[in-house]
Amino acid sequence: MAPLKAEEYPKPYRPYGADIKETRPYSPCRAACPAHTDVQAYVGLIAQGRYNEAFEVITSVNPIASVCSMICHHPCEQACRRCAIDEPLAVRHLKRFAIEKSADYRRNKRRLVEKTKGKSVGIIGSGPSGLTAANDLANFGYNVTIYERHPVLGGMLASAIPPYRLPREVLKEDIDDVTAKGIEVRTNCEIGKDVKLKDLVGKHEAVLIAIGLSQSRSLNIPGAEGPGVMLAIPFLEDVAFDRKPKLGDKVLVIGGGNVAMDVARTARRLGVEDVSMVCLESAEEMPAWKWEVDEAIEEGIRINHRWGPKAVRREGDKVLGLEVVKVKSVFDQSGRFNPSFDNDVTTVLDADTIIITIGQMSDLSFLKDSSVKLDERGRVVWDPATQMSSARGVFVSGEVVTGPGSAIAAVANGHRAAIAVHLFCQGEGIEGRLPDQEKEKISQMPADVAGKIEREPRLAIKHIAPEVRCDSMVHFEIGYDEEEALKEAGRCRACGGGAVVDQKKCMACLTCMRVCPYGAPVVASVSEIRPEYCQACGLCSPECPAQAISMVSYDVREIRNTMHQIIGAIDQKRQEPVIAAFVCTHHVGVFGFDLPKNVRAVPVHCTSRIDILDMLKAFESGADGVAVVRCDNTICKYRGIEHRVSARVGRVKELLGMLKIGSDRVELLPVKSGNGGNPYASVCEDFSGRIKQIGLRQSK
Repeated sequence: MAPLKAEEYPKPYRPYGADIKETRPYSPCRAACPAHTDVQAYVGLIAQGRYNEAFEVITSVNPIASVCSMICHHPCEQACRRCAIDEPLAVRHLKRFAIEKSADYRRNKRRLVEKTKGKSVGIIGSGPSGLTAANDLANFGYNVTIYERHPVLGGMLASAIPPYRLPREVLKEDIDDVTAKGIEVRTNCEIGKDVKLKDLVGKHEAVLIAIGLSQSRSLNIPGAEGPGVMLAIPFLEDVAFDRKPKLGDKVLVIGGGNVAMDVARTARRLGVEDVSMVCLESAEEMPAWKWEVDEAIEEGIRINHRWGPKAVRREGDKVLGLEVVKVKSVFDQSGRFNPSFDNDVTTVLDADTIIITIGQMSDLSFLKDSSVKLDERGRVVWDPATQMSSARGVFVSGEVVTGPGSAIAAVANGHRAAIAVHLFCQGEGIEGRLPDQEKEKISQMPADVAGKIEREPRLAIKHIAPEVRCDSMVHFEIGYDEEEALKEAGRCRACGGGAVVDQKKCMACLTCMRVCPYGAPVVASVSEIRPEYCQACGLCSPECPAQAISMVSYDVREIRNTMHQIIGAIDQKRQEPVIAAFVCTHHVGVFGFDLPKNVRAVPVHCTSRIDILDMLKAFESGADGVAVVRCDNTICKYRGIEHRVSARVGRVKELLGMLKIGSDRVELLPVKSGNGGNPYASVCEDFSGRIKQIGLRQSK
């Protein structure tokens, strides 16, 4: 396949409002994401059934999006402003849904990228940071070669995260996206053994070290060396590469972090029924994510809290158990990790296999005698402002320098490193030109606004039953189906996607203040709409007489500008009327996208955003009737909009009467969902029948 020329390569997808969003405070979910994924944008696209576009938004900043849809610790959800109302949006699961729905689209868009720079970059390591940098540098036009010591790409994603959490076919989709751009891959290539660092420096214009934390730390306690005691990473690697680690009948895992959870839950799936853990921390202090802990407990794993390892008890080469000492405290008064023990209280935890998971470090042995310096603690010396090591042209990124973190944080650092490498290769300065991580964000929702928002329970993700899932490495989460995903996406408040005023057009007429149910506008000499109050309902925009208000998340004129395409060519011999149905995407689920063939669905964020001109445009485009299909008041996403929408429909009726088209050709149709069948199709069919009785319009 011939590579595309630079001018032929598709421009990265940018959702509507992308430029203005960069000038305004971020939504809290986007600000919390280390890669600043535009959550509000892609969730809104999912709600409209625009899954391929949602995929583009997700992957525009995250080349390992499929991975993150499975394993991300989702800081976006912790920051969600729905936390002050009920429960956060299920962002990670919605991401997974959109990616899975776009599978064919993503595979068909893979292309070689033309190498326009005439320079090459070598990347050591293919974890999240290395893959991200490789992806970016390929897009810039560099020849990129990845050097990976394992037989497959993915770094710790492939070698240490168990398949029950990250199916290998999911990881492969992300890797295929990256390598399809024409990146050279050298697996089973260990730097320092198969090739020297100095050789890479001589071969490439720049080298990036992105090796992560691939070695486990051990314990300096009696009996820790010898058979029956394993380290976490070698154990997980053995499982990943089907080397069948030998385990006894009683496995004890030392540690309380997420890796410890992976190790314990993997041991269960290898057939060990008696798996327990021991950690310094209390249940509240454990560093592992709470959901991981809960899932482990569901699987029958016992956790011994507040005990510290003292010695491995042995009888010859056979492990008998672990002697532990009582922990008095884990942190000192200043909050630093500084455990203290009650040496008078000890006990022995029975085990015949012990797996140590107390931390990780990088294998930097290949840097011996190189120009890359290490500090007194054996860490790489680097400059965060340039991502460069002490050796000119040798850069570093990811956990090898940032320390333990998340996959998405490594992605963010990989982006920075790629920009740094690009600037260096172009002979430009780096310092001061790398993107800032911290972004201004919209403040938490005011209490009076939160009180006006309906409570809606988050749709829980189903899991395979513990007694079933522990029998294999099959992924245990059952993702959303389409109806569930669309309903969950509808819970999003579209923070950051609301109204903005063109102050050059504003006449300070107070209309926006009068119509807003949430008190978002403040009017002095001109109107200002406060983003922390705005709920992005769009009610104000059609009401503004100066057309000074637009919406960040959608083009207020998009409907009328595309109505001809939505309606399509009108068949003069048609037997059924052509109906334009403005369908609210909230609560619709799949119903809104499964309407009769003669109905042209126009999905909208809320019927509050529909302008009089939008409805008239449908008639101009040849529609026989227009239905505004809105949620019933009991389930409407927004309060205080019904009379405004009703008034607009009423005004269109008046105009249609004046134009001799017929006022009965437009109706406002409230819908109650949850009574079985497709209520949206039902009301559209009834309306279509009424229009058929009135008669079909003659098209020009």
